[in-house]
Amino acid sequence: MTQESSHCVTILYPAGAGLTFNADYYRDHHLPLIMRLYGDSIARFELRTVDPTPAGAPAPAYAAAINIWIRDFDAFQQHNETHGPALIADVANFTNTMPTIQFDRVQGEDGTDRGAMQLGDTCLTILYPNGASVRWDVDYYRRAHMPLIMRLYGAAAIKRFELRRGESGAPTGAPPYIGCVNIYINDHQAFGAAGVAHGQTLIDDVPAFSSVMPTAFATTIHGIGGA
Repeated sequence: MTQESSHCVTILYPAGAGLTFNADYYRDHHLPLIMRLYGDSIARFELRTVDPTPAGAPAPAYAAAINIWIRDFDAFQQHNETHGPALIADVANFTNTMPTIQFDRVQGEDGTDRGAMQLGDTCLTILYPNGASVRWDVDYYRRAHMPLIMRLYGAAAIKRFELRRGESGAPTGAPPYIGCVNIYINDHQAFGAAGVAHGQTLIDDVPAFSSVMPTAFATTIHGIGGA
């Protein structure tokens, strides 16, 4: 299933020594503030906390991943200009750092509709870093790599798949990540088994569309706004 492309904002709050992020404050106060100020320009807002890594694995680079799917891009940008200072003033209430922000364009979708994702659902967030010499073929990903993943994993493992291409940094500049993928997991056992069986096949296909390997981390939906 592929729907018409739409704008999306990706926001990443870093994690690390001395860095804090209060996900409950964000969910209960900052997210509703954004929804109230931006209104119908936002179609859906998703706050996801980054799951802890297993013992012995590197600590996650991020504390939270946020996506805002935009219904009316021009209105959204106008709200940014009008309400940006109010949002910035609230940041100190939930974090002591600033996020990475970029605008994306949805390039492909499969599985369940976006609005069916619920609190507590797990999403594998995959990010392909951008750079001056980076090659990332979104057309190949959409017509070959994404269907390969869906065929090997199946609906038993994957509830929804969304492919996005980074368009610009925020407020300006190149996007930090040229490709962004959300894979919402339907059944953890089925997903894990498919990864063991087919993970190398997917890794072997990466050079066909990308000159860089992605970073991937599990996230859990902690807050939702809009439809």
